[in-house]
Amino acid sequence: MRINELLEKVQQLEATNKLMRTIIDFSSDGLYVVDEDGITIEVNKAYEEMTGINRNEVIGKDIRDLVILEYFDESAAYMALQSKNTTTIMQKINKCKYFVATATPVFDNSKKKVKMIVTSVRDITYLNHLQSQTRKMELDKEIDAKQSMNHPLIIFQSQQMQTLIEKAKKIAAFPTSVLITGDSGTGKEVLANYIHQYSRQKDSPFIKVNCASIPSELFESELFGYADGAFTGAKKGGKAGFFEKANFGTILLDEIGELPLLMQAKLLRVLQDQAITRIGDTRSIPLNFRLICSTNKDLRELINKKQFREDLWYRINVVHLDIPPLLKRKTDILPLIDYYLKKLCEQFGLIKKIMPETIKLMESYQWPGNVRELKNILEYLVVSTSVPSILPRDLPEHIRDNWKLESDTEYENNISPPSHLNLKDAMNQFEAQIILDALKSSPSIRKAAFKLEIDHANLIRRMKRLGIQY
Repeated sequence: MRINELLEKVQQLEATNKLMRTIIDFSSDGLYVVDEDGITIEVNKAYEEMTGINRNEVIGKDIRDLVILEYFDESAAYMALQSKNTTTIMQKINKCKYFVATATPVFDNSKKKVKMIVTSVRDITYLNHLQSQTRKMELDKEIDAKQSMNHPLIIFQSQQMQTLIEKAKKIAAFPTSVLITGDSGTGKEVLANYIHQYSRQKDSPFIKVNCASIPSELFESELFGYADGAFTGAKKGGKAGFFEKANFGTILLDEIGELPLLMQAKLLRVLQDQAITRIGDTRSIPLNFRLICSTNKDLRELINKKQFREDLWYRINVVHLDIPPLLKRKTDILPLIDYYLKKLCEQFGLIKKIMPETIKLMESYQWPGNVRELKNILEYLVVSTSVPSILPRDLPEHIRDNWKLESDTEYENNISPPSHLNLKDAMNQFEAQIILDALKSSPSIRKAAFKLEIDHANLIRRMKRLGIQY
């Protein structure tokens, strides 16, 4: 009788267990259960369907190990085990879906010891996607609004640029001619656009003309236009020149020092009369425009060489704004790095971080190409490095010349991350270097995984997390 009773109780327990599993599997919420040690003991069908995680992958495994293996970014169950309180978090599972996870402790009869943790999860991926799209649209509108006023394009911290921008903003409200000088790549066109955006003509055209790119024989027709039938091949009905297109707006004559002497004389007449006459026409067209000129040349020197008209120089040089080279405003280097690094990472969908020793080296460089060179170097670093952390060794050789990379050499030889990093960054950098070494010495990712004594999928996940490209 005793054995029969025991068998009957076992059968009853099995039936109850089967019934409970059926009930659990019918739940619309995903359920994930761990015991008092954090070992996974149950997962229902809804959880499998929501997350794409098969119960056989996780049953019997420690929840902490599963976090390390990147099944989840963090565990509500583990937090509830630690605190012995119900815990709700937003959880990212399989690095792509978001869930609200609520972990509830189940206590024994004494209500002192935790017997298990039952976690219910609800998929909010779609809701999160909608929120992200809404935030992105709002951010895009904000960026567009700012860019229309050119705010995000003039990045500076130095007192020299602060003074220059304040002066530019002050004179922008008046239709005065402006001459902007500065080395190549300092941002003369950007400053001209800034002046236009703060002027009363901001809603009118801003016409940019590169005087160095127009063949000398086409200068007059490009600047002043031509009438119908003015010459063989002329467009029917004629064509408006750049000055006509800039009517009631702003025209920028970039690289004004490249303008031929003959055109300088004609430009002077246009500025004096505020009117143009198209080629092949006798009719004068009155205009109202704001003139901004820019150059990286010394116009005074060109005047002495009889290559630039002095009377034209007086006409265009009413307000003179000189942009200092990056070498003379080194405090602007770091904010420029931060701005362009963030912009490039967003553009290419990457995560990159420039190490402090790399920034120090970049700040010591003279930047003969100024802001344009800085932007190009950052783009090179973002797309060419295999790991998120950009080290001094990643910089182009001409920037690393005459620099003793002691910390970088120590890192390469001993695989010892710099001591100033926080623990997480240091461990990531150390792990990335170990994986890179294995990949370099292996013919495939699978062989590298074998060498590292981890499975292939685990290595792939780690490479994605660390931003390692193969």
